[in-house]
Amino acid sequence: RGLRGEARPLIAQHVMGGHGGLNILGQKSWNVYGQEQRAKVRRDEEEFAASNEDPDAGAVPVGASGPAPRPAGHVGELPTAHHVTLAGHEGPVLAARFSRGGSYALTCGKDRTFRLWNPFRGTLIKTYEGHAHEVRDVACAADNSRLATCGGDKQVFLWDVSTGQKIRRFRGHESAVNAVTFAAEDQVVITAGYDRSVRFFDCRSNSADPIQSVVEWSDAVTCVVTHGGGGCRVTGGGVDGSVKTLDVRAGRIHSDDLGHPVTSLAVSGDGQCLLVGMLDGRMCLLDASDGSVMSEYRGHVSATAKVDARLTLGDGHVVAGSEDGRVVFWELVDARVEVELEAHPGKVVCGLDYHPKRHAMVTSATDGTAKVWLPEGVAGTSFD
Repeated sequence: RGLRGEARPLIAQHVMGGHGGLNILGQKSWNVYGQEQRAKVRRDEEEFAASNEDPDAGAVPVGASGPAPRPAGHVGELPTAHHVTLAGHEGPVLAARFSRGGSYALTCGKDRTFRLWNPFRGTLIKTYEGHAHEVRDVACAADNSRLATCGGDKQVFLWDVSTGQKIRRFRGHESAVNAVTFAAEDQVVITAGYDRSVRFFDCRSNSADPIQSVVEWSDAVTCVVTHGGGGCRVTGGGVDGSVKTLDVRAGRIHSDDLGHPVTSLAVSGDGQCLLVGMLDGRMCLLDASDGSVMSEYRGHVSATAKVDARLTLGDGHVVAGSEDGRVVFWELVDARVEVELEAHPGKVVCGLDYHPKRHAMVTSATDGTAKVWLPEGVAGTSFD
């Protein structure tokens, strides 16, 4: 059943407290694409099955652009083949991210460094140092000129990509900072921390203090994403099992209680859905407009560690890391497991990201490596 909390005004002050009551709603039927589109997809699938066509016919590598297009959601397009390993961190690699345009990959290590890579050639471009403890997350501005990082040292830094120097140091968190992202055309940095808060920092201001701090969770906030027109909605997930969405324009906050610690959040390509990972070995797909549960995914191990989950390009599949070294793909609508990879055998796959423009994936684990994955027939080829 889907659980939904009340929507209420977001008080215009720097620190907001309180904890909203929760109402129980019935599980909502699938409606991401609408009934007409879903019926069309079903008809297309039936016609395709009757034709006995080879779905991979003509799908050959074409330079750096990858394989020829395949039907949306087809298993053959998934990045299931190992392409390159990104090695160099001394200890667990806690997060792996693609840049906004997908030209670069970033990894965050327990060794207090984060690194910039060419993900398709597997080459290290730059190593950044400056955190006193582990680096937990990194975000890249759209123009690739700046990076934002956070870590176990309570610090949030803004970096110049080319020089490797810190541009800004933001303060305000009282304990470790778990997640960071850009918003408002990259003029605002948003963070989530163990101090039960989501904080907003203005990159244009001379002040190092947050312009707003939202303290609405009763335990640590593990992840944060932006969505909606211009990123006007900010959603954070907490150890208290809640997913809270702040509507910046309307000045309201909406809370959903999922009953188990939330460890990851991802937004669908159309912005209509939120993928929520939890420590009970389950993921839920929520309707972003009202928080109702549309589908659930099980089959990976997520009981004690934070593991990332994403939707694939075109929203055809869900993919997540696992504490046993696997990466698991599910079909989006039917929620069935379609592919299981032994990505980092025996280690926790804590970091995972999907490329924004092509079928490619980067994973990272406690084995000290990150790996880039591409579709079969494309992995191992050279890229310009």
